[in-house]
Amino acid sequence: MKSTSLLLRKISLVEYLLGIQDEKVFGKIESNIHKSLKAVKPVDIVFTKQDIIERAEFSDKQIKKATY
Repeated sequence: MKSTSLLLRKISLVEYLLGIQDEKVFGKIESNIHKSLKAVKPVDIVFTKQDIIERAEFSDKQIKKATY
């Protein structure tokens, strides 16, 4: 990830999404996300070696949290 701030924003967004109870609101958000992702070309997504290491470490921590 580019920064801790970005990671915190992502976690905050996930927590917000988990709290949504209205199916219509969630559907609209989901639709917008899918539309946005379709607009991003794979060449626009660039990860540095450090980004990949940080993503792997974060994933490893999440997996360990979920299994204990």
